[in-house]
Amino acid sequence: MVKGKEILEKVRRERGYVHISREILCERDPDYLDLYHRLYVHVMKERKSLPPKIKEMILVAINAATNYAEGVRVHIRGALEAGAKEEEIFEAIEAASLPAGIHAISFSLPIFAEVCKEYRERKGGPGGPGQ
Repeated sequence: MVKGKEILEKVRRERGYVHISREILCERDPDYLDLYHRLYVHVMKERKSLPPKIKEMILVAINAATNYAEGVRVHIRGALEAGAKEEEIFEAIEAASLPAGIHAISFSLPIFAEVCKEYRERKGGPGGPGQ
């Protein structure tokens, strides 16, 4: 179990949080958690062809299309932190609705509004940086 706890701490350090599913995965199959995290780091941090904000917006759109609330929330935050404008993220959600249907918008826009409001308040301005 020591190996699992080390991996979990590595995930927490490098991603800033740990989803409950990762904690369960750590208990059951720490090797899988390690592989998954290394894949995430490779794609999101080490590969450089796409800017981070674009990668985050792709993940927003996919999570919106699959109605995964935590993913929408985390990657909207990530996109904002990476310099995406609210309008760019909004457009990514709209694009997700083309193959996924109107439910992607119905599901995601309340999360979008909440996360953007929190981000603006945390950054200290009504429009936030670059809005």
